[in-house]
Amino acid sequence: MKKNYSQAILLISILSLTIAFLWIYLSVHFAAKKTEKPILTQEEIKVLNPDLDEKVFEELAKRYH
Repeated sequence: MKKNYSQAILLISILSLTIAFLWIYLSVHFAAKKTEKPILTQEEIKVLNPDLDEKVFEELAKRYH
């Protein structure tokens, strides 16, 4: 019985490519998920005042008009 080596080579190459792409995908995925969380200072955590200083906007409007 004569074996068909071309089909075996095709199957092995398809499996090898599938494993290679899966390996690359998982490596990138795990590297992307492994990000360090930043350590924030008190100045960065402080609550901002939502009130706008209207004087500054009036001075800017006077400069450009």
